[in-house]
Amino acid sequence: MKKALSLAVLLAGISLATFAQEQKDTERSFKKERKHPRTEKKIADRTPEEIAKVKTEHLDKRLKFTDAQRTEVYAVQLEQAVQAATNRNEMKKLQSKWREEMKSSQVKLGEILTPEQQQQLKESYAQRRKDKFKGSRGEFRKRGMIEKRVPDTENTEG
Repeated sequence: MKKALSLAVLLAGISLATFAQEQKDTERSFKKERKHPRTEKKIADRTPEEIAKVKTEHLDKRLKFTDAQRTEVYAVQLEQAVQAATNRNEMKKLQSKWREEMKSSQVKLGEILTPEQQQQLKESYAQRRKDKFKGSRGEFRKRGMIEKRVPDTENTEG
């Protein structure tokens, strides 16, 4: 009797585990189907014309433009997308320039410092990098919310 009961419980557990896995897979496939078209391709990979077209179509669905409005809105969106692309390229150039300047200043600093000081500096950089990735984002958010919260104080003076 005990063997039959334990066998039934084992089979029930296996069937429940299988059912739970099937539900999870169907949920995942449902989310893939509902993916928004804008999220399929990154903005950086798109041309300004594609960006302007997508934004214009999105606004057209909500606001129902006339043909004249659609062409004017497309022109404005295209101008904005071209400006954003140029700004993005300028920022990439500035970042690479800044990195080169930082590397050259580190080389100059390395020439000035003694080997012991260089070792201490490397250790401090390593410690800072380690501490930077120590906590998760959730912990940071919780800590921030606690600091923003107004303390609950009781008025004991009457």
